[in-house]
Amino acid sequence: MKKFTLIELLVVIAIIGILASLLLPVLGKARKKAQASVCKNKLKQISMAAFMYSEDFDDYGPLTENFDPWAKKLSTQAYLPELNTSNKNGIYRCPNGADMTNYSTNNYSMNWRLGHDNGSSVQEGYHANLKLSSNHAADTIFFIDSYNNSSTIWYANLADESKVYYSDESLRIARHQGKANLVFIDGHVESKSGAQLLNMGAEPWASDLWTP
Repeated sequence: MKKFTLIELLVVIAIIGILASLLLPVLGKARKKAQASVCKNKLKQISMAAFMYSEDFDDYGPLTENFDPWAKKLSTQAYLPELNTSNKNGIYRCPNGADMTNYSTNNYSMNWRLGHDNGSSVQEGYHANLKLSSNHAADTIFFIDSYNNSSTIWYANLADESKVYYSDESLRIARHQGKANLVFIDGHVESKSGAQLLNMGAEPWASDLWTP
C-alpha cells in the first residue's frame, strides 16, 4: 500500500483550501438570496392577514394606536400567530432583521398613510381606506422592510440615505444585499435597490405611492 508523502498531503490540503475559498462566497450569496426569499414570503403572509383584517373592519387596515402596533392587533385577534421573541423564524422577524423584544420592535413597517394614528379624533388621510382607489393599487406601498424596527414607514424615511443604508445592517431598510422588500396593496411583492428607494422617497406624501 502506497503512503502519501508530506508534500503530497500539503498539496491536497492546499487544493481543498483553494476550492473552499472559491465556494464560500457563492454559498454565502445563495444563503442571502434564500433569506431575501423568506422575507418576501413573510411580507406576503402579513399583507394577506391585513387584507383579511380589513374585510372585517370596513376596508381599513390595522391601525397603530395607543402604543399598540398593527402587528399586535393582527396577532391578538388571530389573523397571525402570536409573537414569540425567542423564535428567530417568527412571522414578524426578517431573516436579516434585528432581534425583537415586543410587537413594537417589528422588522416590518406599514405605510403610515394606512396605519398611523395622527393623535387626533380625525384620522382622514392617516388611516386610509385600502379601497379608496382601485386604479393604482399596484403603486401604493403596504408593508416594507423597516428602519430601526419602526412599526410604520414615512415618506421621509425613504428620502434619508442614512436610514436606507444605516450602518447596522439589521436595522437598515435596504438590508438584503443593498435591496429592500416591499408589498403593495394589490398584493404583489417586489425588491427595490437602495437607489430606487431614495428616489421613491422623493415622492410627495400625497402621491399614489403612499395614498390609495
